[in-house]
Amino acid sequence: MGHPLGVALALIFLTLLVGTLTWMLRLPKPVPPEVARVIYSVEAARRILVPIIEGVYSERAVELACRLGERQNAQIILLHVIEVPYTVPLDAPLPELEEKGKKALETARFIAVQHGFKPELHLIRHRSASEGILNLAKESKVDQIIMGIGLKKTSYGEGIGRTVREVLRRANCEVIVSKVPIGG
Repeated sequence: MGHPLGVALALIFLTLLVGTLTWMLRLPKPVPPEVARVIYSVEAARRILVPIIEGVYSERAVELACRLGERQNAQIILLHVIEVPYTVPLDAPLPELEEKGKKALETARFIAVQHGFKPELHLIRHRSASEGILNLAKESKVDQIIMGIGLKKTSYGEGIGRTVREVLRRANCEVIVSKVPIGG
């Protein structure tokens, strides 16, 4: 028979070995089907459209799109719609609006590049921003539209704008609206 201390150390080692193997080989709890569907639906977003305007709302929406699309390396599509009034021709020069749109897109592009994305940029003219967004979403076969908003003051309180309402109502894909908190 061996030394009592050696036997004790061997038993401790054997207990630790069995405990470690038991811990390593245990099966995780199965994921409920409802949870698996939710995880799959978020990871299924391969093409994400982010309408851009100047300001923190759009910048936060780009950040959100990048974080949501990171795991599946989604394609980020950035869009600025120049709303051309009905009183002027659609192709009329609007240098001030074009410059603002380019600047907003460049800021959004910079955010996406910081996350390792190579975003697709679109600067389009349309009579209605919502129509421009919906048309590009359909043409590009996007899986999600992510819109950043700040609530507008109206005569009946605070509410979302016409463009967001139309996109929410008519889009054929998932629409995520990110409201930036006041002072945020």
